[in-house]
Formats: sequence, C-alpha cells, structure tokens
Amino acid sequence: MTSHDTSRDADPNASGTPTEAAAAAPALDGGAVPGGLDVPGTWNARDVGGRAVPAGHDEPLRTGVLLRTASLSRLTPAGQAALSELGVTTVLDLRGDDELERDGADAVPGGVRVLRRGMDPARGLQAGGGDGGGASADPAALIAGLLAADDPTAVARRMMHGVYATFVQDPGIRATVGRVLGEVASSEGAAVVHCSAGKDRTGWVVALAQYVAGVGEEDRLAEYLASRSAVGGLAALVPPIPGLSPDALAPVLTVEPEYLEGAWELAAREHGSVDGYLVACGVTTAVRDGLVARLVAS
Repeated sequence: MTSHDTSRDADPNASGTPTEAAAAAPALDGGAVPGGLDVPGTWNARDVGGRAVPAGHDEPLRTGVLLRTASLSRLTPAGQAALSELGVTTVLDLRGDDELERDGADAVPGGVRVLRRGMDPARGLQAGGGDGGGASADPAALIAGLLAADDPTAVARRMMHGVYATFVQDPGIRATVGRVLGEVASSEGAAVVHCSAGKDRTGWVVALAQYVAGVGEEDRLAEYLASRSAVGGLAALVPPIPGLSPDALAPVLTVEPEYLEGAWELAAREHGSVDGYLVACGVTTAVRDGLVARLVAS
C-alpha cells in the first residue's frame, strides 16, 4: 500500500458553492459531543482542546489548535464560514484516492491550505475480509464482502482491526502519520485533521498528538470514544442493504475501545514502545516539542 502526500491551496471559486451532495450531509447537533463544533456540511466535528489535562499541568489542552471532523467535501457556505471563524488555516485530509474520487475534494473557504495526506486502509480491509481480492476501501467493496460472509459482524470487526494494524505496520502510513503530526506542530492557525468519518484514521492521529502532549490513557480513550456520539452521521450515508442486517455494519460505523487499544499495543510490541513507534514514523524531538508548545498551556 502506498500513502499519498499532495498539497494544494483551496480554490475560492470551487469552494464558494457547495456540491449537490452538501444538501444531503447529515445535520447533527455539535453540542451533543464534548467539545463539539457546529460546522454545517460535516459531522463528528470537535475541538481536541479544552477537556483533557496533560500530566503535570493544571490547564486542559489549548483550544483552537487541533480540530477534528469528518469529510469536508460537503461543507455548506455556513460550514465554510464556521471554519473561517474558528481560525482554520490548514486542513490535513487523510482520505485515500478512492474516497476522494467518490466524495470530492474538500470544499473549504479561500485561503485555507488543504494538504492531502492519504492513509488508505485498503490493505487492512482485505486482511480482515480474508479474500485478498480488490484494492478498494470503498464501502461498496466492504459491503460486498460482508454479504458473502457467514458471520458478517465478525468479519466487519476483523476488518476494522486490520485497518488499525496498517497504522502501525505499513511504512507509508507510518511516514504519513509522522508528517501529519509535524504539520500540526508547525501550523500557524488552527489545523483540522479529518478522514471520511473522522473516527479511525483521525482518531489515531489525535490520540498520538495527545500522547505527545502528556494526556493520559483514560482521557485519550475518552476523546476517541466521543466519536460514538456521531455514528448517526455515517449511518445516514449508508442506505439499507438487502440481505444485510444493520447490526452487521455496526463495527464499521462506530469505534470500539479494542480498536485503539489493540493498535496501541501492537505499536509498543513491534517498536518497543509507542515512543519507538513515533520514531519509526519520523517524529523528531523538534516535532514533539512543537506539539507540546502548541497544545499545552504554559
């Protein structure tokens, strides 16, 4: 698997008008999630700061530094205005090529820099499915594999564990993780990290940023599991599938503690520690210091 790193500045003409799909984007109450943000046209949007307190400090992580969302391809004009009001200058898009082709580019306001940092989990999906066929992480391919499974719920859960294993084991994804953390550390304004649903790839990157900033395991897990409150956003985009119970997709639509914990343990096992994993990702002392300086209140 390869990891795709490209960047572009937002086209103000292209971003000024939302796509037709924008009208169908799930509308969720951002306030229902701790730190939730109201960004029309996306969901699972929240500020990572303001709640978790790093070890040895009295104040929570700074707000307005690291934000997380689902895909921004369906932002409405109100959603674009919200990003501007939040001081967003950089968007880190972790979606793979298939997702970008299917859903479109981020519809962000002019002046916001979009950096394409693809963390394509296709290999993990294949490993979980066990058939080795195809290279797409598109939900259509995933659903096809579940339809043929004797126990689709179990297969879906194995697929998700396979996806998280690629965060640790795939060299291209490791390099992208390191690059993204470096770009969060060096961003002059607020940085948004997102994938399609803002829960798995985004959740992994955010957990690592919190770890570097000194946030403890319990608070990291709480931040990760907050995405459960936004499961309706992704579920709303998946139509009923004849012959497939909605329960079969549950492991894909939500987050489970075992996903994050399993990948965390795998990183420690394969690299000696999570710090060793970060070194393998190319995270330098300067990047770590930069993350701490941005996220931790002095």
